[in-house]
Amino acid sequence: MNETFIALGRLQSLDSELATLAARNEEIPQRVERLKKDTEQARSSLDATRQAITDHKKEYKLAEVELKSAEEKIGSYSVQLYSAKTNEQYKAFLKEIETQKKIKSRVEDRMIVLMEEAERLEQRRVAAEKEAGVLDADAGRKVAALEAELAEVRAAVTEREAGRKELLAVLPPAVLKLYERVRKNKGGLAVVSTKHERCGGCLSPIPAQIMLEISRKDRIHTCEACGRILIPDGN
Repeated sequence: MNETFIALGRLQSLDSELATLAARNEEIPQRVERLKKDTEQARSSLDATRQAITDHKKEYKLAEVELKSAEEKIGSYSVQLYSAKTNEQYKAFLKEIETQKKIKSRVEDRMIVLMEEAERLEQRRVAAEKEAGVLDADAGRKVAALEAELAEVRAAVTEREAGRKELLAVLPPAVLKLYERVRKNKGGLAVVSTKHERCGGCLSPIPAQIMLEISRKDRIHTCEACGRILIPDGN
């Protein structure tokens, strides 16, 4: 019967380790995914800034064309102004010149705003490139470390599952059935020690007679309060 107590203690230890490893096995890929997502977002932000700069340059180029057109029209109407044959023609040319001057002024104002925006966009691009570069390098190192850790976790799982299989083979079916039922009902903790004459699960006191029987290891005892399997401390 002593072998059964030893096997139960080892089985509980393995199952606790496997639960921890399972949590890590689930958590690590999620962390890797978050790192990759953060890097992709930084790259996307940089691409958006670069595209904004490209679009901005096109807008500025169009403004230059519009400005040149207005200047050319002002020059053309100014020449025609002095060749006007009637007062109506003269006034018409003056009106066209005034219209083009307003267009020219409006375009020049917009070009000033565009130049200021160009400076801000360039500053944003530099910052975005720096952030993307830092994230790329940092994420690369962290992902490599996490993937290495994941490989170790999965190797540990394989090792412990093999050990668990060996323990299952030596435990009596009735004891194994009890263990699995209690483990399911008690959040994975089915076997606890009796340190300080208390249940290691719920801390309920254990009568002296029961403690004596547990120390003999001649049969399985469970906690009257929580139902967990009790084994001697240090087993």
